[in-house]
Amino acid sequence: MIKLTQIKKNKNEISCMALVEDCTIPFELIYNIKSDEFQPYELPKGYEYCKSHIAHAKRELERISKKEICPQERLIMWY
Repeated sequence: MIKLTQIKKNKNEISCMALVEDCTIPFELIYNIKSDEFQPYELPKGYEYCKSHIAHAKRELERISKKEICPQERLIMWY
């Protein structure tokens, strides 16, 4: 699970705060729409294994980039 909050979209990028699994420490993700890449980010200590969570977040932010209206929050879950 990854929760994206404070999602903000401008012409070139989407920024948000992210929380992975049961972690209480948010970290910032900035997705560049044109390059389809994140700016450098750092997962919280003890959650370095959550790389697949970032891939799920990237897919969702890519979807959001194509929409007119940007949601403020997204909860992404899989199993």
